[in-house]
Amino acid sequence: MNFSKRDRNILLVVAGVLVVLAVYFFVFLNLQEKTEALKQENQILDDVIVKLKDLDKNREQYLADTEQFKGENQEIKEEFPAGMKEEDDILYINGLEGSLGEYYASALGMPSAVNYEAAYPVPETINVDEMLAGTTTATTDTAAAADDTASTDGAVLSDASAYTDVKLYYVPVSTAFDVNYVSFKQLITAMAGDADKKSIEEVSLTYNEETGLLSGTMTSNFYYMQGTDEVYETPDVNGVSVGTSNPFRSVR
Repeated sequence: MNFSKRDRNILLVVAGVLVVLAVYFFVFLNLQEKTEALKQENQILDDVIVKLKDLDKNREQYLADTEQFKGENQEIKEEFPAGMKEEDDILYINGLEGSLGEYYASALGMPSAVNYEAAYPVPETINVDEMLAGTTTATTDTAAAADDTASTDGAVLSDASAYTDVKLYYVPVSTAFDVNYVSFKQLITAMAGDADKKSIEEVSLTYNEETGLLSGTMTSNFYYMQGTDEVYETPDVNGVSVGTSNPFRSVR
């Protein structure tokens, strides 16, 4: 088939248009999509870099604060025993009777321990992998480098899981006793200054004309903490009367 020069020119023009359209749709648009994706990835990386630079700028202060808080946390944990059983409560009241002037315990109630529901603040966490989510394989090395920067020298940006197993409990101990005024003040001072945390919830006192003492009851919380490095040891109850309804020192 023979084509005229005019037909050949038209075919060349059409072929040229098709080539241009093919280049536009299959090359230019594809490159434009990749360029937009790279811009988004670069924006993510820029945001990560800004945050990491801000963290790095205050890195020494963060590390110093972390060590300070660890020390304070350890001091707080040392104020709580690792466990609490009936023997501990009896020995404590027995010890009060031995150290106070006129304090005579007659009854001791020790219900089951109660889990203290503490409202912990939600920790602020920085996860570089999540910040980099959505980037392509081409940014893997950059992400790894950023992650290394975030954890240099073993510094962890957030480690809230270290305290999730620590549980605080209290035993609401109730006592009935006779006491004089001076010994009652000593009792309050002794409980407030005890090495193991205790709190007084309620006190009721009535003057007893027959004995000249104050007869009353007290409800106090004896606290203990589990999930720490401390190990509970059952106390030695030698010296405490057994097989009696009143195991305390001052049986009158």
